[in-house]
Amino acid sequence: MLHRLLRTAAVLVCAAIIAPGAAGWGRMGHATVAKIAQNHLTKTSREKVNEILHGQTMMGLASYCDDYRSYVDETFRPEWAQGVPHAHTFEVDENNRPFPVLKHPKTGRGLTNCVYFADHCLQDLGHAQDFPDSIQWKALVMAVHLLGDMHCPGHIRYAARHRDIGKFDVSFIGEETNYHKVWDYYMVVSPLPYSFSDIAEICDDCTPAQMAEIVKGTPYDWGKDNADKCESVRLDGVSEGDQLNGLWQRDHVELTRTQLRNAGYRLAHALNMAFDPKYARKFNRKYNK
Repeated sequence: MLHRLLRTAAVLVCAAIIAPGAAGWGRMGHATVAKIAQNHLTKTSREKVNEILHGQTMMGLASYCDDYRSYVDETFRPEWAQGVPHAHTFEVDENNRPFPVLKHPKTGRGLTNCVYFADHCLQDLGHAQDFPDSIQWKALVMAVHLLGDMHCPGHIRYAARHRDIGKFDVSFIGEETNYHKVWDYYMVVSPLPYSFSDIAEICDDCTPAQMAEIVKGTPYDWGKDNADKCESVRLDGVSEGDQLNGLWQRDHVELTRTQLRNAGYRLAHALNMAFDPKYARKFNRKYNK
Protein backbone atom coordinates (compact mmCIF):
# COMPACT_ATOMS: atom_id res chain seq x y z
CA MET A 1 0.00 0.00 0.00
CA LEU A 2 2.79 2.41 0.93
CA HIS A 3 4.67 1.53 -2.26
CA ARG A 4 1.61 2.31 -4.37
CA LEU A 5 1.03 5.63 -2.58
CA LEU A 6 4.64 6.64 -3.15
CA ARG A 7 4.37 5.67 -6.80
CA THR A 8 1.18 7.71 -7.24
CA ALA A 9 2.78 10.70 -5.55
CA ALA A 10 5.72 10.48 -7.92
CA VAL A 11 3.41 10.37 -10.92
CA LEU A 12 1.62 13.47 -9.66
CA VAL A 13 4.92 15.28 -9.41
CA CYS A 14 5.78 14.24 -12.98
CA ALA A 15 2.56 15.78 -14.26
CA ALA A 16 3.42 19.35 -13.21
CA ILE A 17 4.03 21.44 -16.32
CA ILE A 18 6.08 24.38 -17.54
CA ALA A 19 7.02 23.54 -21.13
CA PRO A 20 5.19 24.67 -24.31
CA GLY A 21 2.97 22.31 -26.27
CA ALA A 22 4.05 20.00 -29.09
CA ALA A 23 2.65 17.32 -31.39
CA GLY A 24 1.96 13.82 -30.11
CA TRP A 25 3.01 13.11 -26.55
CA GLY A 26 5.86 15.63 -26.90
CA ARG A 27 9.48 14.53 -26.68
CA MET A 28 9.26 13.42 -23.06
CA GLY A 29 6.19 11.27 -23.62
CA HIS A 30 7.46 9.61 -26.79
CA ALA A 31 10.85 8.92 -25.20
CA THR A 32 9.06 7.44 -22.16
CA VAL A 33 7.07 5.05 -24.36
CA ALA A 34 10.24 4.04 -26.20
CA LYS A 35 12.11 3.49 -22.93
CA ILE A 36 9.39 1.24 -21.52
CA ALA A 37 9.45 -0.72 -24.77
CA GLN A 38 13.25 -0.94 -24.72
CA ASN A 39 13.11 -2.44 -21.23
CA HIS A 40 10.88 -5.27 -22.46
CA LEU A 41 12.56 -6.23 -25.72
CA THR A 42 14.08 -9.68 -25.85
CA LYS A 43 17.82 -9.95 -26.49
CA THR A 44 17.13 -11.00 -30.09
CA SER A 45 14.80 -8.05 -30.69
CA ARG A 46 17.18 -5.60 -29.03
CA GLU A 47 19.98 -6.70 -31.33
CA LYS A 48 17.76 -6.35 -34.40
CA VAL A 49 16.62 -2.87 -33.35
CA ASN A 50 20.24 -1.86 -32.83
CA GLU A 51 21.14 -3.23 -36.26
CA ILE A 52 18.31 -1.40 -38.05
CA LEU A 53 18.93 1.89 -36.24
CA HIS A 54 22.71 1.62 -36.74
CA GLY A 55 23.38 2.08 -33.05
CA GLN A 56 20.93 4.92 -32.51
CA THR A 57 18.29 4.43 -29.81
CA MET A 58 14.52 4.28 -30.04
CA MET A 59 14.38 6.95 -27.33
CA GLY A 60 16.54 9.32 -29.36
CA LEU A 61 14.45 8.82 -32.51
CA ALA A 62 11.02 8.63 -30.89
CA SER A 63 10.04 12.14 -32.06
CA TYR A 64 11.65 11.91 -35.49
CA CYS A 65 8.23 11.76 -37.17
CA ASP A 66 7.29 15.11 -35.64
CA ASP A 67 10.57 16.71 -36.65
CA TYR A 68 10.80 15.40 -40.22
CA ARG A 69 7.25 14.54 -41.19
CA SER A 70 7.55 15.34 -44.90
CA TYR A 71 10.72 13.26 -45.21
CA VAL A 72 9.26 10.08 -43.73
CA ASP A 73 6.31 10.29 -46.14
CA GLU A 74 8.52 10.31 -49.23
CA THR A 75 9.45 6.63 -49.29
CA PHE A 76 6.27 4.85 -48.21
CA ARG A 77 5.50 1.79 -50.25
CA PRO A 78 2.77 3.06 -52.62
CA GLU A 79 0.75 -0.17 -52.52
CA TRP A 80 -0.31 0.51 -48.94
CA ALA A 81 0.29 4.22 -48.38
CA GLN A 82 -1.86 5.16 -51.40
CA GLY A 83 -0.13 8.52 -51.61
CA VAL A 84 -1.64 9.66 -48.29
CA PRO A 85 0.63 11.44 -45.77
CA HIS A 86 0.93 9.64 -42.45
CA ALA A 87 -1.24 10.88 -39.60
CA HIS A 88 -0.69 11.24 -35.87
CA THR A 89 -4.38 10.79 -34.97
CA PHE A 90 -7.05 8.21 -35.75
CA GLU A 91 -10.80 8.17 -36.09
CA VAL A 92 -13.13 5.50 -34.70
CA ASP A 93 -16.60 4.39 -35.73
CA GLU A 94 -19.71 4.45 -33.55
CA ASN A 95 -18.40 1.36 -31.71
CA ASN A 96 -15.03 2.99 -31.02
CA ARG A 97 -13.34 0.71 -33.55
CA PRO A 98 -10.54 2.21 -35.69
CA PHE A 99 -10.99 1.95 -39.45
CA PRO A 100 -8.62 -0.44 -41.29
CA VAL A 101 -8.57 1.85 -44.34
CA LEU A 102 -7.68 5.42 -45.32
CA LYS A 103 -11.12 6.35 -46.65
CA HIS A 104 -14.42 6.16 -44.81
CA PRO A 105 -16.21 3.00 -46.00
CA LYS A 106 -19.58 4.80 -46.25
CA THR A 107 -18.82 8.36 -47.29
CA GLY A 108 -15.47 7.97 -49.01
CA ARG A 109 -13.93 10.95 -47.19
CA GLY A 110 -10.30 10.72 -46.17
CA LEU A 111 -9.47 9.47 -42.68
CA THR A 112 -6.56 10.40 -40.46
CA ASN A 113 -5.35 7.01 -39.37
CA CYS A 114 -2.15 6.50 -37.38
CA VAL A 115 -3.35 3.00 -36.45
CA TYR A 116 -3.36 2.01 -40.12
CA PHE A 117 0.14 3.38 -40.67
CA ALA A 118 1.50 1.81 -37.48
CA ASP A 119 0.01 -1.55 -38.44
CA HIS A 120 1.53 -1.49 -41.92
CA CYS A 121 4.93 -0.42 -40.61
CA LEU A 122 4.84 -3.35 -38.18
CA GLN A 123 3.86 -5.70 -40.99
CA ASP A 124 6.85 -4.52 -43.00
CA LEU A 125 9.11 -5.06 -39.99
CA GLY A 126 7.88 -8.64 -39.82
CA HIS A 127 9.47 -9.09 -43.26
CA ALA A 128 12.34 -6.68 -42.73
CA GLN A 129 14.75 -8.86 -44.68
CA ASP A 130 12.70 -8.17 -47.84
CA PHE A 131 13.40 -4.43 -47.73
CA PRO A 132 16.47 -2.22 -48.00
CA ASP A 133 18.01 -0.72 -44.89
CA SER A 134 16.35 2.67 -45.45
CA ILE A 135 12.85 1.17 -45.48
CA GLN A 136 13.55 -0.93 -42.40
CA TRP A 137 14.88 2.14 -40.56
CA LYS A 138 11.88 4.27 -41.43
CA ALA A 139 9.34 1.54 -40.64
CA LEU A 140 10.87 1.09 -37.18
CA VAL A 141 11.06 4.81 -36.44
CA MET A 142 7.45 5.23 -37.61
CA ALA A 143 6.23 2.30 -35.51
CA VAL A 144 7.92 3.69 -32.38
CA HIS A 145 6.29 7.09 -32.88
CA LEU A 146 2.83 6.06 -34.04
CA LEU A 147 2.32 3.39 -31.37
CA GLY A 148 2.86 6.24 -28.93
CA ASP A 149 0.58 8.64 -30.77
CA MET A 150 -2.34 6.22 -30.92
CA HIS A 151 -2.35 5.98 -27.11
CA CYS A 152 -2.55 9.73 -26.52
CA PRO A 153 -6.09 10.71 -25.41
CA GLY A 154 -5.96 13.84 -27.55
CA HIS A 155 -5.30 11.87 -30.72
CA ILE A 156 -8.60 10.00 -30.99
CA ARG A 157 -11.37 11.33 -33.21
CA TYR A 158 -14.77 10.03 -32.12
CA ALA A 159 -16.74 9.67 -35.37
CA ALA A 160 -18.77 12.80 -36.06
CA ARG A 161 -18.90 13.77 -32.38
CA HIS A 162 -15.40 15.05 -31.61
CA ARG A 163 -13.34 14.94 -34.78
CA ASP A 164 -11.76 18.30 -33.82
CA ILE A 165 -9.39 16.48 -31.36
CA GLY A 166 -9.97 19.16 -28.77
CA LYS A 167 -8.26 22.15 -30.37
CA PHE A 168 -10.16 24.77 -28.40
CA ASP A 169 -8.75 27.16 -25.80
CA VAL A 170 -8.69 26.27 -22.11
CA SER A 171 -6.65 27.24 -19.07
CA PHE A 172 -4.57 24.48 -17.50
CA ILE A 173 -3.39 25.34 -13.96
CA GLY A 174 -3.16 28.99 -14.91
CA GLU A 175 -1.48 28.37 -18.29
CA GLU A 176 -3.37 29.42 -21.43
CA THR A 177 -3.34 26.57 -23.91
CA ASN A 178 -5.79 24.34 -25.78
CA TYR A 179 -7.38 21.08 -24.72
CA HIS A 180 -5.49 19.03 -27.27
CA LYS A 181 -2.13 20.20 -25.87
CA VAL A 182 -3.25 19.33 -22.36
CA TRP A 183 -3.11 15.68 -23.40
CA ASP A 184 -0.31 15.97 -25.94
CA TYR A 185 2.16 17.51 -23.55
CA TYR A 186 1.02 19.12 -20.33
CA MET A 187 0.07 15.90 -18.58
CA VAL A 188 3.59 14.48 -18.97
CA VAL A 189 6.34 17.07 -18.69
CA SER A 190 7.65 18.13 -15.29
CA PRO A 191 9.51 21.30 -14.17
CA LEU A 192 11.56 19.13 -11.80
CA PRO A 193 14.61 17.14 -12.95
CA TYR A 194 12.70 14.02 -13.93
CA SER A 195 13.98 12.25 -17.04
CA PHE A 196 12.01 10.04 -19.40
CA SER A 197 13.78 7.09 -17.75
CA ASP A 198 12.40 8.12 -14.36
CA ILE A 199 8.87 8.45 -15.72
CA ALA A 200 9.21 5.11 -17.52
CA GLU A 201 10.21 3.44 -14.26
CA ILE A 202 7.21 4.98 -12.50
CA CYS A 203 4.77 3.85 -15.20
CA ASP A 204 6.20 0.36 -15.71
CA ASP A 205 4.43 -1.40 -12.84
CA CYS A 206 2.62 -4.44 -14.24
CA THR A 207 3.24 -8.11 -13.59
CA PRO A 208 4.09 -10.38 -16.56
CA ALA A 209 0.55 -11.74 -16.49
CA GLN A 210 -0.94 -8.24 -16.58
CA MET A 211 1.37 -7.28 -19.44
CA ALA A 212 0.29 -10.33 -21.41
CA GLU A 213 -3.34 -9.22 -21.15
CA ILE A 214 -2.51 -5.65 -22.22
CA VAL A 215 -0.69 -6.73 -25.39
CA LYS A 216 -3.27 -9.22 -26.63
CA GLY A 217 -4.84 -8.47 -29.98
CA THR A 218 -3.92 -6.33 -32.98
CA PRO A 219 -3.16 -2.60 -33.28
CA TYR A 220 -6.83 -2.14 -34.14
CA ASP A 221 -7.85 -3.87 -30.92
CA TRP A 222 -5.45 -1.60 -29.06
CA GLY A 223 -6.97 1.41 -30.81
CA LYS A 224 -10.44 0.41 -29.63
CA ASP A 225 -9.16 -0.14 -26.10
CA ASN A 226 -7.62 3.34 -26.17
CA ALA A 227 -10.85 4.88 -27.48
CA ASP A 228 -12.88 3.15 -24.76
CA LYS A 229 -10.50 4.26 -21.99
CA CYS A 230 -10.18 7.84 -23.22
CA GLU A 231 -13.77 8.50 -24.26
CA SER A 232 -14.74 10.13 -20.98
CA VAL A 233 -11.96 12.74 -21.11
CA ARG A 234 -13.04 13.74 -24.60
CA LEU A 235 -16.76 13.81 -23.84
CA ASP A 236 -16.79 14.87 -20.18
CA GLY A 237 -18.02 18.41 -20.70
CA VAL A 238 -14.70 20.23 -21.09
CA SER A 239 -15.37 23.13 -23.45
CA GLU A 240 -13.99 26.43 -24.72
CA GLY A 241 -12.68 28.67 -21.94
CA ASP A 242 -12.79 26.10 -19.13
CA GLN A 243 -10.22 26.36 -16.34
CA LEU A 244 -8.66 22.99 -15.56
CA ASN A 245 -7.18 23.10 -12.07
CA GLY A 246 -4.93 20.89 -9.97
CA LEU A 247 -7.84 18.69 -8.92
CA TRP A 248 -8.71 18.01 -12.57
CA GLN A 249 -5.07 17.17 -13.20
CA ARG A 250 -4.95 14.82 -10.22
CA ASP A 251 -8.05 13.00 -11.41
CA HIS A 252 -6.50 12.30 -14.82
CA VAL A 253 -2.89 11.42 -13.97
CA GLU A 254 -3.73 7.73 -13.74
CA LEU A 255 -5.03 7.71 -17.32
CA THR A 256 -1.82 9.39 -18.52
CA ARG A 257 0.29 6.81 -16.72
CA THR A 258 -1.80 3.92 -18.06
CA GLN A 259 -1.62 5.11 -21.65
CA LEU A 260 2.14 5.67 -21.61
CA ARG A 261 2.64 2.27 -19.99
CA ASN A 262 0.35 0.40 -22.37
CA ALA A 263 1.95 2.05 -25.39
CA GLY A 264 5.38 0.92 -24.22
CA TYR A 265 4.28 -2.65 -23.54
CA ARG A 266 2.49 -2.94 -26.88
CA LEU A 267 5.41 -1.49 -28.81
CA ALA A 268 7.78 -3.98 -27.18
CA HIS A 269 5.38 -6.83 -27.90
CA ALA A 270 4.94 -5.83 -31.54
CA LEU A 271 8.69 -5.63 -32.09
CA ASN A 272 9.29 -8.93 -30.28
CA MET A 273 6.66 -10.57 -32.48
CA ALA A 274 8.33 -9.14 -35.59
CA PHE A 275 11.96 -9.82 -34.69
CA ASP A 276 12.08 -12.80 -32.32
CA PRO A 277 10.59 -16.05 -33.69
CA LYS A 278 11.01 -17.79 -30.32
CA TYR A 279 8.98 -15.06 -28.57
CA ALA A 280 6.30 -15.19 -31.29
CA ARG A 281 5.94 -18.96 -31.07
CA LYS A 282 5.75 -18.90 -27.28
CA PHE A 283 3.21 -16.07 -27.18
CA ASN A 284 1.00 -17.56 -29.90
CA ARG A 285 1.09 -20.98 -28.25
CA LYS A 286 0.18 -19.62 -24.82
CA TYR A 287 -2.29 -16.82 -25.60
CA ASN A 288 -3.75 -17.45 -29.05
CA LYS A 289 -5.14 -20.94 -28.60
